[in-house]
Parts: sequence; structure tokens; C-alpha cells
Amino acid sequence: METYALVLYASSVLARALKVSGLPFGRKTRSNPSLDPLLERDTELFRYHIQATLTEEGWCSLRIESRRARFDIAWGRSVDITDKLSKEQKEQINRLIEEKGRRKISIKIIGNPDIRSIIELYPPTLIDQEELLFNIFHKGKELPEGRPTRVHLSKEGRITAFWEIHFTRPDLIDLIHSEYGMLPGTWKANRLDNLYEIYRKYRGIKLTDEEIQKIGKAKEENPHKIPVEWVSEKVQELFPGVKWGKDVERIRRKLGRKEKV
Repeated sequence: METYALVLYASSVLARALKVSGLPFGRKTRSNPSLDPLLERDTELFRYHIQATLTEEGWCSLRIESRRARFDIAWGRSVDITDKLSKEQKEQINRLIEEKGRRKISIKIIGNPDIRSIIELYPPTLIDQEELLFNIFHKGKELPEGRPTRVHLSKEGRITAFWEIHFTRPDLIDLIHSEYGMLPGTWKANRLDNLYEIYRKYRGIKLTDEEIQKIGKAKEENPHKIPVEWVSEKVQELFPGVKWGKDVERIRRKLGRKEKV
């Protein structure tokens, strides 16, 4: 039996304290919580909130389009819409899910305009408030709006809509990277910094074959999935007493990754 694990226990006292603090019980998709009002008055707190959100719920991507470098920084949130839909509308979504053979479907294939209107009428409260605060703290900037992109059917029969907000304009990408970014010390933060530097170096120009290859190499060196070797380095750095910190293959198995051939 593995013994090298961090185990946390929560008492009833902690549960009551969290409830008093305003943290709702249950799944966030169903409780649809609001932002802490303190974020409206504290720019540093809001900055940390966005860093944490990008790290936990966000992503970045670098791609080549018409021989030009394109960058995207985004995050997404889900909200439960089950109780907003009629029985017939739920059945329609269930049929689409069955036809596609997967639990997640693009909102584009939902032909019923009434269902799409309901989805658009009930966005996640957090993403709505995050947009509002961005507009308050960055007046004069034309900021993007969140949009629903897909619908998910859970094993319990609950239907959730997934919303995304994307920053693709160069000035907004610079703003997000320089004033927010992701939580320092995480793989996502390292990846964002590395890919952003490549993007900034080559943006606005028509790329040569050699430059396209360099961008491709940078993407390979900064994959979306956290490299096992990086996890090993972090384990050794943060938990020097852990015996298996240098055992890359053991960490690979712990993470459920396939062994290298």
C-alpha cells in the first residue's frame, strides 16, 4: 500500500465556518455562486482571483493561421440549466447526446432556438461578474464577452452549459499576461510565459518555414499535459524526503500515464 500521500481531514467546525463565510454547499454548477464583494474594492484580490481562475479553469494556446502566429488565453465555467428546461427540451438534448454517442455536445448542433435562448439567458454568475469587474478595472478597453460553447449531460441526468471567455486581441493578451498571468510556480504559468514569449517574438509578421518549425518545437517543449519529469522535479523540491521523488517511471504510473517505449 502506498504511504506517501497528503491526507486532509475536515471537521464539522470547518464546515460551519465555511457556511458562515458564504461558501455554498453542493456542486458549484448548481449553486451558481457569486464573487466575493471584496473583489470589487481590492484590485490585488481580483488579480489573485483571475490568476487562480486561469490556473484552475483556464488554458492558453498558440497556433499558426495563414502563416501568422495566433494566441489565445481563455477560461471557462459551467452552470446547471436542468431546472430551466421543460421536459420536452430535456428529451431533445438527451436524444442529441445519444445520437452523438458522447456526453458533451457543441451548442451549435442544438437546433431548437428556445433551448439556445434559455442557455444564453442563464450564464454562470461568476463569469458575468468577472466580465463586469474587468470593465470596471480596465475602462476604455473593449473586452470580450463570455459565450456558451457546449452542453454536458451527467450520469445523474443533470444538464450543464459550459461558457468560455477568450482573449485573442494582441492588446488584451498583453494585458492578461502582464497584469494577471497564472499562479507562479505552476506548470501552467511556465507554459503561458514560454508560449507568450514565442508569440510576442513572431506576432504581426508572415512566418517563414523555419519560424513555423521553431514555433512547433516550442509547443512540443511546452505541452498542455504536465510532463512527468517536471512533476518529479517539483516533488524533489517541495518534498525532499520523499524517496520516490526521482523515480520518473513510478510517478508516471501514479499519474496513469503510459510508459515510454
